[in-house]
Amino acid sequence: AQYPLFIGGSGPGGEGGGVGAAHRAAMALTAPPSPAGRWCRALLRDYAEALRETLRWARRRPMAAGAALASAGGAAAAVGTVPDRRSFDAALLDAASALLLLPPSTRSAAAERHVQRLQRRRDRGQLRYRHLALLAVLYEEPHDAAVALYGARCPHVRPRGARLWDVGFAGRWWALEALRRDCDVNEEEFAALPAPLRRFRAGELRSDGTERLRERRARPAVLLPRGDDAD
Repeated sequence: AQYPLFIGGSGPGGEGGGVGAAHRAAMALTAPPSPAGRWCRALLRDYAEALRETLRWARRRPMAAGAALASAGGAAAAVGTVPDRRSFDAALLDAASALLLLPPSTRSAAAERHVQRLQRRRDRGQLRYRHLALLAVLYEEPHDAAVALYGARCPHVRPRGARLWDVGFAGRWWALEALRRDCDVNEEEFAALPAPLRRFRAGELRSDGTERLRERRARPAVLLPRGDDAD
C-alpha cells in the first residue's frame, strides 16, 4: 500500500510539520528577489566594479593617483578649517581694538573707515554669512533678515547685486587680515609724496643697510685735527 505524503500537515510523531517548514525555507531561498533587493545588488556590483577600476588605474599611474589623493586631502582640510560667523565677529572686534590702541596720527584712516562700516552694517543686521564648501563669504544685504517689508521680501524688487566684504579660507578672514597688517601706517602723511615714494618693498623697510645708514646718521661728527695743529 502507498501512503500519501502530506507536506503541509502533521503526520505521526510530528514529522510532517518539520518537512513543511524545511520546504518553505527552501522555497524562500530559491524565490526571486524583490525589486528593492535587485536594485541593491546592482548598486553594490557597480560600486565594486568602480573600485576595481580605480585600483587598476592607480597601479598604472601612481603619480596621478598620489596627486589626486593629495588634492582630496587638501580639500578635506580646507573644508574643516572654514571659519564660521562667530570667528568673523571676533576678528572684527580684534581689528577695532588694535586700531583703538594706536594714536590717531599713526592710525590708518582707510582701515578705520573699513572697520567702522563693517560695524555699522553688523549692528543693522545687513551682513550675511554663506558657507561655500571650501570657503566662506561675507556679503551685504540692504535689509535685515527679520525685516518684513515688501521691498525686502519680494524677489522682483530686491536689489540684484550684493557687495562682498570678506572671504574666509584656511581659518582666517583675509580682508581683515590684510587691514591689520598695515593698520599702523597713516597713508595721509605720505599723500604729498610722489607715487614711486609712497610704496616700499618688504626688503627696504627693516634691512641691514637702512639700519646702518640710520646709525651712521645718528653718530656725532668728529673733527679731525689738521697736520699743523697736530704739532
